[in-house]
Amino acid sequence: MSKKVQLENNEKEGVFYIENNGELLGKMIFRHTGSKQITIDHTEVTDDETGKGLGKEMVTEAVSYARKEGITIVPSCPFVAHVFDENANFKDVL
Repeated sequence: MSKKVQLENNEKEGVFYIENNGELLGKMIFRHTGSKQITIDHTEVTDDETGKGLGKEMVTEAVSYARKEGITIVPSCPFVAHVFDENANFKDVL
């Protein structure tokens, strides 16, 4: 079972998401809030996938994306803010 984080993005907003066999398991919604900044507003996973680390996988992918693009992240979603608080190695994209 492959659960790779995927990205859909345009100039205004985007979503990191994980699906399996066409079923959406989790998503993390963000907005472009500056030329070099995104704000993550919301993260959710299905009830069956809660607690399995999918949310953290999406945050990790967002951090990788931010580093690659040279942008910063504003974690307005409480879950994302918590993951940032737990991971000092993510502070470079704040």
